[in-house]
Amino acid sequence: MLFAGALLAYQLSRALVIGDATDAVKHAWEIIDIEKASGIFFESNVQGWMLDNLHLAAFLNHFYVWAHLPVTAAFFVWLYRRRREAYPLVRNAFFVANGIALAMFVVFPVAPPRLMTGEGFIDTMSIISGIDLHGGRLSGLFNPFAAVPSMHFGYALMIGVVVAVLVRHWALRLLVLVYPLLVFITIVGTANHYVIDALAGGAVMLVAFALTAMWRTWRARAHRARASSDACTD
Repeated sequence: MLFAGALLAYQLSRALVIGDATDAVKHAWEIIDIEKASGIFFESNVQGWMLDNLHLAAFLNHFYVWAHLPVTAAFFVWLYRRRREAYPLVRNAFFVANGIALAMFVVFPVAPPRLMTGEGFIDTMSIISGIDLHGGRLSGLFNPFAAVPSMHFGYALMIGVVVAVLVRHWALRLLVLVYPLLVFITIVGTANHYVIDALAGGAVMLVAFALTAMWRTWRARAHRARASSDACTD
């Protein structure tokens, strides 16, 4: 219940911190320019491949909307029931990552590719699947300018790496590592995120795990120091 409440609070706060549209578009052009200069601006190629396979595009549109939170929730249920010793670290790192992401949404709003029609991107969600993220029931759950970082990819990377580390069978490890790749293709092909968004999402998750691990180490050392001091006093 605590976890579900925290996740719900994050989703609601994410929807409330909508930045200025002018700034969001400006930042989007900056990201596009950086990607072009770096040679990683290939979102349109991925989307072009998807548009040649409309059934796949329709599937990935719904996968983007409906799989993200249920898969993440199922992961934490599995982690708590089957690998409970790892649960506190992963849970805390997850919350830290969400805090970092929320701060970035506030400071650096970015319009997603589907809103940047000048580069030829197509809103496959709306055109192919009739999913309108800017109106109706779903509009209240999404921040239209929360492209950077992509926590769709950040969550997927966390799930893939953690499960791959904790399971024993090599085939299952390979299978679960396909999940972040599938999410990457989905977020880029549906024009919901740039390549840099995915890289930023992965970086946020890695930083969150590093900070959480450092905090645990510091707490353990402080606890040992107190215990040693109490023993000396006795």
